[in-house]
Amino acid sequence: MSRVGYAEPGGAIDGRRELVILFARSPRLGQVKSRLAATLGAAAALQAYRELLEHALAAVASCPGIERWLCLTGDDPHGEGAALAARFGLRLASQSGADLGERMARALRDGLAGHARVVLIGCDCPPIDAAVLQAALRALASHDLVFGPTEDGGYALVGTRMPCDAIFGSMEWGTASVMSQTRERLRAEGLSAFELPTLWDVDEAADWARFQAWKSHQVEGG
Repeated sequence: MSRVGYAEPGGAIDGRRELVILFARSPRLGQVKSRLAATLGAAAALQAYRELLEHALAAVASCPGIERWLCLTGDDPHGEGAALAARFGLRLASQSGADLGERMARALRDGLAGHARVVLIGCDCPPIDAAVLQAALRALASHDLVFGPTEDGGYALVGTRMPCDAIFGSMEWGTASVMSQTRERLRAEGLSAFELPTLWDVDEAADWARFQAWKSHQVEGG
């Protein structure tokens, strides 16, 4: 069977490599995980965020043969984000745009300037690992976009092989309708999309407890 134009994750298409972008906020007290902070306090929320960010960085770093960016928003006066990027082998970049949708659209567009496929993830979805990232990159061989829907109605992963700014504009971010609105836009634009199995992310105290239990299970399972 001919597979012209197809490359396994880690390969290159027409000389252009694949890219995974990790979106994150600079780790600063009172600037991250507001819903966790409301229950656990700002200091504990910051420590939780640092743990989630390092977990996500390790997942991206473990995906072989791809390029990797850490795109931060917010001031990083102590260079913590830069140090993490260097430690895990990611290129450090800044997010730009008026809202989350514009920031994601710009980052994906910038990534596509030099890469055949680009996948973007957040840093608060523990189930995203190298296998999930590779599955997302494979899906882009036959689909315009790929998504990792989450249980709360949003998504924690989006990937594309073409600029698609219309998917991200004027979205009701942070609501349970994000993925359903996105599906409507995909249909309207005539774009094909692949959805990975539903994921879960960490926003509330119950999610944090779930992450701790999940980590323990991962360790016990080897």
